[in-house]
Amino acid sequence: MTDYKKILIKNGTVYNVPNKKTGVFDILISNSRIEKIGKNIKDKDALVVDAKDKIVVPGLVDVHVHFRQPGQEHKEDLISGSRAAAAGGFTTVIAEPNTNPPIDSPSRLIKLLTIAKRESIINYYSKSAATVGLNGHRLVNIEKLKIAGAKAISDDGHPVAGERLMLNALKKGREYDVLVNPHCEESPLYRKRQKDKKKNLRNFPDSDSNQPYEAEADFIMRDIGLAEKAGARIHISHVSLAKSVSEIAKAKKRGVKITAEAAPHHLLLSKETVEKIGTNAKVNPPLRSKADVKAVQKGLADGTIDIIASDHAPHSAKDKNLSFNKAAFGLIGLETTLGLVLTHLVRPGVLTLKQAIDQMTILPAKIFDLDKFGIGSLTPGTKANIVVIDLKKRWKVDVNKFFSKARNCPFDGWKLQGKAIMTIVGNRIIMKEGKIIENI
Repeated sequence: MTDYKKILIKNGTVYNVPNKKTGVFDILISNSRIEKIGKNIKDKDALVVDAKDKIVVPGLVDVHVHFRQPGQEHKEDLISGSRAAAAGGFTTVIAEPNTNPPIDSPSRLIKLLTIAKRESIINYYSKSAATVGLNGHRLVNIEKLKIAGAKAISDDGHPVAGERLMLNALKKGREYDVLVNPHCEESPLYRKRQKDKKKNLRNFPDSDSNQPYEAEADFIMRDIGLAEKAGARIHISHVSLAKSVSEIAKAKKRGVKITAEAAPHHLLLSKETVEKIGTNAKVNPPLRSKADVKAVQKGLADGTIDIIASDHAPHSAKDKNLSFNKAAFGLIGLETTLGLVLTHLVRPGVLTLKQAIDQMTILPAKIFDLDKFGIGSLTPGTKANIVVIDLKKRWKVDVNKFFSKARNCPFDGWKLQGKAIMTIVGNRIIMKEGKIIENI
């Protein structure tokens, strides 16, 4: 990556500038910050970037990624994950805490964030676990983890089983103004505990043993009720069912402080495709019916679902090249999300271009309190986080060209239109035309 004291982006169609309508503007970056946005800016000392016929938007924000560090760096790490993000147009990510060991203490979080400052080429943040060891028995110290830098609390793929424990987490979240981000899904751990106990827990969502992984909407209903009781903010990850969308819509109408996200795979793929794709389509929550896919799309379009997040979950070939029942859950998405959204949601008219940009920039930044750093918008005086997008660029997904270490992508071979062609963080152009720009 090359450091420039000044970068001048010329003649791009610029989105998400406070108090400015979308239009053709120049952007001057000076000493890592956006100095000026306007017409016909000139600066003889700046590196000039021609963005004519391109769009210029805030760097994309993904609030749901797994970089696997610490503990499973053979699948992904801060170096490879941040480069995959930059290639996809993302300048900011928030990682899940299900590492090994999990991020459940201030010391572990501080250590991880310190390493990230050295190894990540983008803005890296992390959630903390909601319970110690992600085991659902005892709450973490939410106050100290917020001070250490946690952007939310989440047990990632595990629902917080105990109702009293979940209510306490929400009350603590309200007290310390920390977003509670439950994963309302059945994890293998949850199902094993159900089987071991051979009975249902009172007031705890259950699903028919013949239809696993169907309790998402029941968990969402329970957690909505608890959040309403606690007066807390709650954010629902990877919504996948029509019933879930309906329950979130009803909660919003009642004034519950709830937001939600959807992932590209739940927006575009149905369970009918699993047999064709194989284990790279094994994910939790699983791919659903075509009716569910349409309902999630509609929820995203009407604002019931607030944002798009990739749930980038890298795995090694060893973990995926197994029988379907034994293969790991998860797929990767940082390098495909933008292209998929532009091609299959914006071009057909499911979303407007402005909606899609907002759902991947300013809205996730606001939900996770990153907007106060200028993330998600192009605000003069704040650190530059910018992506230049060519809406006309046609390309084919090729997992062998990914910067991620993983290849578990169900979209391999898809033909897309619209791609990030330049990613800028501060005074550095970190990606240009699909290449990561290393130090020279």
